[in-house]
Amino acid sequence: MVLPLPVAWPYRARYWGPDGRLHSRSFARKDDAERWLTSEEASKLRGAWVDPRGSRRRFDDWATQWWELWASEPRRSPAALEAAEGHLRLHIRPYFGRRPLGTISAQVVQRWQNELERRASHNLTMACRSILNRILEAAEAERLIPVNPVRKVRAPRRPVDPEVVFGRVRRRAYTPEEFGRFLVGCSAFYRDHFIVQVGTGLRSGELLGLRARRVDLDARRIEVVDVRYDAGRFGSGYKDRPKSDASIRAVPMAEPVAAAMARRLDGCGRDELVFCGPGGSNGVPRGARSRLSVGNYRRVYRLAVARAELAELDPHGPHDLRHTFATWLEDGAVPARVIDELMGHQAGRRGEREGSMIGTRYRHMTEAMQARVVAVIAERLTVALAAMPQVCPKPESEGEAAC
Repeated sequence: MVLPLPVAWPYRARYWGPDGRLHSRSFARKDDAERWLTSEEASKLRGAWVDPRGSRRRFDDWATQWWELWASEPRRSPAALEAAEGHLRLHIRPYFGRRPLGTISAQVVQRWQNELERRASHNLTMACRSILNRILEAAEAERLIPVNPVRKVRAPRRPVDPEVVFGRVRRRAYTPEEFGRFLVGCSAFYRDHFIVQVGTGLRSGELLGLRARRVDLDARRIEVVDVRYDAGRFGSGYKDRPKSDASIRAVPMAEPVAAAMARRLDGCGRDELVFCGPGGSNGVPRGARSRLSVGNYRRVYRLAVARAELAELDPHGPHDLRHTFATWLEDGAVPARVIDELMGHQAGRRGEREGSMIGTRYRHMTEAMQARVVAVIAERLTVALAAMPQVCPKPESEGEAAC
């Protein structure tokens, strides 16, 4: 509907929007008013209508509203919340915060991505891009913008490092002999922690959240469910589920791993944590089972690495032992699909050589393959333990477990 008005902008076009509200705009010429009205009605029919007031909202206000809903999802990991909040606060809000949503074009997103690539790693750039994409995807779903501009910007490619191609980059994965040297430099109390982690591929949070009831020594397997987390201002503690459904899994134990596990289970109640600290601080007596944070576990690992003087390696943290577990299994000709399953990765993604997602429903872990995994790990841990004659089967004193 176009109505004439006795003013400088004499023609006002009005229509009812999909939001149930009456929207209007004034024009100097009747043709312009009719053209705008036709365009708005056509966008309604196409499902591409955008609330003109919504597109004027500042990015900061919309990001805050999006965050409150996204962060309130029940299964959202505290670690994921900590990472996402930091990316949003440090790398996204400073650039987009004061911009109206309707002014964020593909060119604006491209300039932001280019600037971020110059000063940040590829992984950080992709993580920030993912968060921005979710925010603007939600804005499009709420009809605040006509289209999400992130979809029109090509994602950056991971840069090729020539030193990696030529094999000159230091490894994160240990050889069996190097892991034996690491154990020599490690405090005796924590050796079993690292033996189990390198022999099962558990994440640090999965290892530190493991309860005794989840360990079956007779069947030589671990059930991975409970997780320890330390997420800064988002809290710390224990969750009854890992970060993904694929991480709920059973992992077989080789004989050296089972022996280390048996030592940790000695005197451990059914619902108690298997891998704990030695006590002696924060009011916990020396030798008592104390909760061990991921941060303190990393510090123990870094101290052991420094003592071992492993110049051939590029250690980052206990996650190196997951790299080692996967590398040992691959060296032992264990199929990539089996390695993914044991490590809690979702197999069958596009681009992987192991087939489609639905194919994983038809390929199952066999007893023969479990035996192969156990044999590969046992063989390499035997070499590692032979490199450290200091290891003995029983604790020498309270709170000081050998091996």
